[in-house]
Amino acid sequence: MKKTIALLLIIVTITGCQFMPVKKEQIAVPDIHTGVNGVTLEFLENAPPAEIYEERPFDIIVKVHNQGANDIRGGMLLIGVEEQNVELAGQKDTRFDLAGKSAYNPEGVFDMKQFRATARKLGPAAGKIYPTTVTATACYAYKTAATALVCIDTDLLGIVKNKPCKTSTQSHGSGQGAPVAVTSVVPKMLPHADPDMITPEFTISIANRGVGDVVAGEKIYEACSGKKLGQESWNAVKISASLSDQYLECKPSVLKIVTGENKAVCTITGGISKELGTYLAPLSIELDYGYMSRKVKSMSIIRLLGSSY
Repeated sequence: MKKTIALLLIIVTITGCQFMPVKKEQIAVPDIHTGVNGVTLEFLENAPPAEIYEERPFDIIVKVHNQGANDIRGGMLLIGVEEQNVELAGQKDTRFDLAGKSAYNPEGVFDMKQFRATARKLGPAAGKIYPTTVTATACYAYKTAATALVCIDTDLLGIVKNKPCKTSTQSHGSGQGAPVAVTSVVPKMLPHADPDMITPEFTISIANRGVGDVVAGEKIYEACSGKKLGQESWNAVKISASLSDQYLECKPSVLKIVTGENKAVCTITGGISKELGTYLAPLSIELDYGYMSRKVKSMSIIRLLGSSY
């Protein structure tokens, strides 16, 4: 009898465990559309070395890391040296493809690029130690995607009370996972030529929040190679925007950004019917541009004892 009772207790315990609710841990999904980095560059330690004897070969190894949210295809990495001091063996540039950060890889993807160089023989005018620099420049096409829920209020006269939302300025101080950032959106609801419609207008502020240079996306290779570009190619950012499924007309469509914030005005010229009332709608903003990131490392070339000319 005791054995039977014990067996029943075991069965009840096992059955209870099977149907006991299990508390699931909630997994936090990282927001990849934050930050102001695109590609970052880093020289590996001792590649190039801090010091090298004249006429000695050495390696230049650069970590190219896409820390932004946009994928890169066909980026260019260019190595620059003072040619009177250092000779590069082979090509001085290479291409790279790097995926942006994602929910599964919030740190982004990086690649190692290696170059071979030789310290030249120091001239008679040089001292025992001669300083020089190695520069890595990454040039790539990039994109910023910003979204915001904005209040569309078709009641311009304020007749309706207790509206579901209120039109207000939105600030975006944390960036969107790209060096060129949308910093704020100021919505306005304006009258339309048709009295049954309104015209939504959005003033979008944009700034270069990264540490590199902005160039027109189609000119990145020329810029990276040091070719002369017209002023119209520098600091040029293409802007497009949509509200729900309606495209906006942005002026200017290509914004020349300078120090500080720069503004473009995007409008639904066709208007929105007043019958829609007051509601929240997604505003999507896309910026297209090229970007140049640089990293410089100083090194010294040491004269060999007893070297002659």
